[in-house]
Amino acid sequence: MRRFPAVTTPPDSSAAGRPLGLGVGSIVAEHFRVEETLDGDSGYFIGVDSRSSQALVFVPVSAERVKSLHPLLAFEHAHVGRLFALEPLDDGRFVAVAAWVGGETLAERLAAIGKKPAVDAVRTALRLADALSSIHEAGGVHGFVNPRSVIVEPDAGEQPVLAFFPPEDGELHTPERAADGAPSIADDTWACAALLHWMLTGSRPNAAGYASADEIAEAGVADAALRTALTHTLTSSRPDRQSDLRPLRRELARWFVEHAGEEPIVPSMQPSAPPPLPQSLRPNRRASSRPPTTRAEKKKFGAFSIVAIVLGIGAGVALTFLRPKRVQVVSVPEKVEAPAAPSALELREVPVTGENEAGLGSKLATCMAGYLPKGTFTKTPDVEWLCGETDPRAGAEKLHSTIVAAGPKGAPSDAMKIFSRIGWYAMPAFAVVRAGCCTDAKPLALPEAHCQMDATLRDVADAVIASRDVSAPLKAYTDSIHCELNHGGAKMLRRAERPAGGEDTAFLELVKHLE
Repeated sequence: MRRFPAVTTPPDSSAAGRPLGLGVGSIVAEHFRVEETLDGDSGYFIGVDSRSSQALVFVPVSAERVKSLHPLLAFEHAHVGRLFALEPLDDGRFVAVAAWVGGETLAERLAAIGKKPAVDAVRTALRLADALSSIHEAGGVHGFVNPRSVIVEPDAGEQPVLAFFPPEDGELHTPERAADGAPSIADDTWACAALLHWMLTGSRPNAAGYASADEIAEAGVADAALRTALTHTLTSSRPDRQSDLRPLRRELARWFVEHAGEEPIVPSMQPSAPPPLPQSLRPNRRASSRPPTTRAEKKKFGAFSIVAIVLGIGAGVALTFLRPKRVQVVSVPEKVEAPAAPSALELREVPVTGENEAGLGSKLATCMAGYLPKGTFTKTPDVEWLCGETDPRAGAEKLHSTIVAAGPKGAPSDAMKIFSRIGWYAMPAFAVVRAGCCTDAKPLALPEAHCQMDATLRDVADAVIASRDVSAPLKAYTDSIHCELNHGGAKMLRRAERPAGGEDTAFLELVKHLE
């Protein structure tokens, strides 16, 4: 990372709390000093925290946008750069003071390689989606999701890091949002899907969205499942578009656990030294504040310089012959003799469910954990029955038993508490988990039923998976219960009593955990 000039001017504490003009030399919140311009006359600046020497970026934002950024002032996430302050400016706007995250940006990476392998692209998208979901759960909106703000090789910390850097070619947002409008959760969701499209194809998606999966295929997305996921989020039809990240995360998680380890392992294209600041983000150097060098110092320095140059040339010649030749990877051939694929523990690197559930021993168990409350499983559950079970009665019983058998000892988990009172609605819970984790499974069936209960279960599951309002399909399922009991189906359903109060609420509580 570039070293910023040291702060030499004492902060003006009398300016604290007042609206201020933003320019080189400005002091924000007493200890954030603006040092240089960023991107010429764009109005963005870089600087330093005089207390911690933290490098900073200063981005003016509208007063309306501040509302969605304010919850992030106390927010911390491994894949999100810090936001330190939101201070008023004298023109009615605010300035967001955020951490400068040094390293190689996604924009630079794509400019160098064109596009990412699908597994690598989905891995990055999942981490960004997890970060954005956490931001949304905290009540905020990021609004700066673009290839320049994603640091794929940060100088420090986990990769990638989502910083608060302004875009070079305009923001990524839903087609309906005005260019000067405040970003929303829907805009963050669109931008996350747009980045995945960009990584898979090497090009920015259509700003107006796509009318069909065929159009996304024409744009260069080869995988059918990924085309479907992107169609759900980048569709030009506003009523059909997913406006939050939950469905996209689930679709990408299912794809990832099936494909992790498929990408070939090739020699790294990155230098061993930490990458420099992005060229587009490097400001013009200002004059140094160091006192001028004296003539005697210059002569002394000159003598040392000549000796150093001679020694350097000699060392360089020697190293040219002694060190192994470095091979530069220009392109990756279609077929590469690769080492053995990574083990399933590679999944630990990806926050598929928002927590480290990937070490559960199987891809199916990892997926199931994503549809249940955090902490449901403390050991590897037996879930190999899940996709083959078509009877919702048996499936509900097995799901409950699995939650108890693989759950924590002692205090009951949230899942145990829910299933202790879920009653009739354990069948819809099983239907949801099965639909979310078993893409090619046979449909649920109750051949002895009279009132299409199996169809209502499928409708409930489809609504939950797509994050649609579940009220109508859940009522249809409840009606099917009463219908079956009225037709003497108590024996077939293995229970005679009608739904008790609170059972449907327990199911909705389970659905709430997916949000």
